[in-house]
Amino acid sequence: MEEEEQEDKGELPDVVEEQEALRRFGAGVPEDEAFRVVVSLKRLLDKEPLAKARFWGKIKGLKRDYLIAECKIDESRVPERDEVDEDEEEVDGKPAETIFEGLAGYKANNKPKVLAEDAKGANDNVYYVATNEDLSEWVRLPDVLPAHVAGARYIYKLFTGDLDAPVEAHPPFPGVERHYLRAQIARISATCTVCPKDVFTTEGAVEEDEEDDNGNIIPKPFEVAPYEEIPPLNPQDAPDSEDTEGIAPIKGWFYGYKNDELLDVSNWVHIAPSLLADGRATKFISEEEPAQDDEEEDDTEPEEGIPNRERINPFLSTLSHDSAMSCTGHTKADLPAWVARKAFDTTSSTTRAYLVRSLLWDGAVCCAVAEADVPGAQFINYYCGNGVKSISSGSYAPALPPLRSAEFPVVGLQLMKDCTYDDEIEFEPTPPVPVVKQEDEEEEDE
Repeated sequence: MEEEEQEDKGELPDVVEEQEALRRFGAGVPEDEAFRVVVSLKRLLDKEPLAKARFWGKIKGLKRDYLIAECKIDESRVPERDEVDEDEEEVDGKPAETIFEGLAGYKANNKPKVLAEDAKGANDNVYYVATNEDLSEWVRLPDVLPAHVAGARYIYKLFTGDLDAPVEAHPPFPGVERHYLRAQIARISATCTVCPKDVFTTEGAVEEDEEDDNGNIIPKPFEVAPYEEIPPLNPQDAPDSEDTEGIAPIKGWFYGYKNDELLDVSNWVHIAPSLLADGRATKFISEEEPAQDDEEEDDTEPEEGIPNRERINPFLSTLSHDSAMSCTGHTKADLPAWVARKAFDTTSSTTRAYLVRSLLWDGAVCCAVAEADVPGAQFINYYCGNGVKSISSGSYAPALPPLRSAEFPVVGLQLMKDCTYDDEIEFEPTPPVPVVKQEDEEEEDE
């Protein structure tokens, strides 16, 4: 009998080895739980059409914890969907029940709706979640919407462990806990996905330098325009031995990270696109309004509330450029957003492990294992925390309610003044005389 060809399953890294490296720094899950995660992820690859999967991390909840897997869909294994009947009419929504609802949503409906990114940007990867009580059942989280990311930035809410639990917060969140969980994963991944410097290279992330008439480079502010298309990340290639100019910029990477270079956060870079103010990683272009030329854009004034440029970090920007944190009562005025440390090792091995930890998202770490005289490094991004952002001021204040509406103007309207206590006594009516019954009068006569 001919052996049946086994179907190619997705790639899965060695989770046990990764967690062992993280445990050297006090992070990661115990060894027995790491084995359970490996077995569970292999079952997930058997059931779902995935190209690769990795253990993203754990988010702690009040009732149970979430274990999260970051996956990539294999388009060749995705089953074809049934065609939708074209005769079906699309329902735009329920009509407004009151005039107030119609007027309140009139201007909002005229603005172009910010659509979600389809298999790119914040939705480049898909995420599956399981609980620590039952690792055999993985639930795929929905794609993140810009409204969910924008709403999650205004609230500070812990997770319960129930995906269908309502998110009771102010201002109201447009969804349940599964949408809030997906939004927080997108925010953490965009901010805390890092790696050692010179491991990757990219083109088109930063505009080319401009020179003046004398040939001097014009300095630019550390900001880039929102990406319309995210530049690809390519692994760094080793230069030729004869190419001395190519070795100079990546000398530290080509000959290994010596002299504990990875203890400096300036040797670590971001490899994930930043999220814009509208909740997307790429600039949203409405189909209703065609794109204008640059000359026309300069002549027209931008719309209020929609900035043309966002202050975002470009690809492969170092961690030293991240905004510093300020904590009330701390001896230092500004605290760095990242700290680095090295694993203690008593052996004479040339392999060293380094770790950077985010203070902005407590629990987000990246561990890199580098070997002397060997190009590059193996790095692991991992998160284990409560899923909320650190508060630098030490206290949380919810958003204030909006301003009250102005009263409807009426011409010639005069309001009455409240009367004083003397006026009340002066105009107080006389009390009525009590009516005496005849029986009571007879008893009084007797």
